[in-house]
Amino acid sequence: MTEHKIQKVVVVGAGPVGLLTALMLGQKGISVDVLESLNEVNKSPRGLAYGAPAVKVLARAGILEKTIERGFIPKDIAWRKPDGTMIVGFDRLETRIDGLPRSVILPVGSLSALLVEEAQHYPSIKIYWGYRVSNVGQDSESAWVESNSDDGLNSKKMMHADFVVGCDGGASVVRKTLQGGSFPGYTWPKTLVAVNAHMSFDKLGFSDVQWIIHPENWFVIAKIDNKGLWRIVYGEAPGLSTEEIRDRLPQRFRETLPGHPEPNEYQLETVTPYTVHQRCAEKMRVGRILLAGDAAHLNNPMGGLGLTTGVCDVGSLIDCLYGIDTGETSIDILDRYDEMRRQIFSQITDATSTANFHRVMADPETILEKDIFFQLLERAKTEPNVAAGLMKHEMSIGCDMTQYFANGASESSNNGVVL
Repeated sequence: MTEHKIQKVVVVGAGPVGLLTALMLGQKGISVDVLESLNEVNKSPRGLAYGAPAVKVLARAGILEKTIERGFIPKDIAWRKPDGTMIVGFDRLETRIDGLPRSVILPVGSLSALLVEEAQHYPSIKIYWGYRVSNVGQDSESAWVESNSDDGLNSKKMMHADFVVGCDGGASVVRKTLQGGSFPGYTWPKTLVAVNAHMSFDKLGFSDVQWIIHPENWFVIAKIDNKGLWRIVYGEAPGLSTEEIRDRLPQRFRETLPGHPEPNEYQLETVTPYTVHQRCAEKMRVGRILLAGDAAHLNNPMGGLGLTTGVCDVGSLIDCLYGIDTGETSIDILDRYDEMRRQIFSQITDATSTANFHRVMADPETILEKDIFFQLLERAKTEPNVAAGLMKHEMSIGCDMTQYFANGASESSNNGVVL
């Protein structure tokens, strides 16, 4: 029997970040309890793209091939004018590098369902559906979570653990308990509308993913599966109800969507408006309580960087918890986790996703001459060093925390917490 220094971890939130954390801990035999306020996996249309550093974490968790089977590897990407004319793009994305694809597409609800199935293979993982967390706390020896069930009996549950990991989304109770209402950043003055619809974009010669560039009538159009289902994202004025947005959609598509489809040319599945934020928590670690994913940071969805960064949070956090569990490092390594993940969000995820959002709202007639990123993409087609530089930048969203174990294994302990 393996002797574990970590006896139990409580994960709050059964989205992809929380479930992936639980799975990777359970794979090492660490006991994990997952609390989720919903009664089942959240299937609302949200993120669906995993960049190269997230793909690496999925491979490490042993679920990459199943993720690909349920989704697909996109083959190409492009930026286009409103009439569909390509401005710049690149293909051969399905070419594997070191055995791994550069990107995978699978809606987060489908990934979460896969993770629930995988978790059932590990008796050390227990998922409690319909439990809403009301409070978290800690002392020098442990952390705990108070929750109430949604079973009609208002059953209460108190769980104690070595660590609590808040993966409970942008409205995180764990973050609010630790840091009050503080969530530094800003809200974009646009409502984003995510539409899942069956359409025939293939007849336009579209790529698997593209951005339609225009100051007002911009779109992100991405293939969800190989059966004709697409995700179309665009902006609307804030304050409109879902019904008003749905009523306006046919005219919007007819007048501004490439191909100018009539309502009888597509079949809507979902129409979901979102408020979009760029925010990061002041701390991703307070003692024995940790944050990951949207509970720790939010950004606009241009480029799939929020989902990719959340999955990479898991990779870094698992490094730390594995190291603590085996005695290779001390609990102090979690301060470095907090430092590095917030730094990566600020310098890469936030900066890049913000630039991506501004780029899609640019002038499509002049952007190729003005945008340095587009110029690099063009050069990357014939200059291997430029392509390598772009890939290195993308991979830097991940962070191997084992490189800091020597510094994190000191006898002293921050915040008076000793494991």
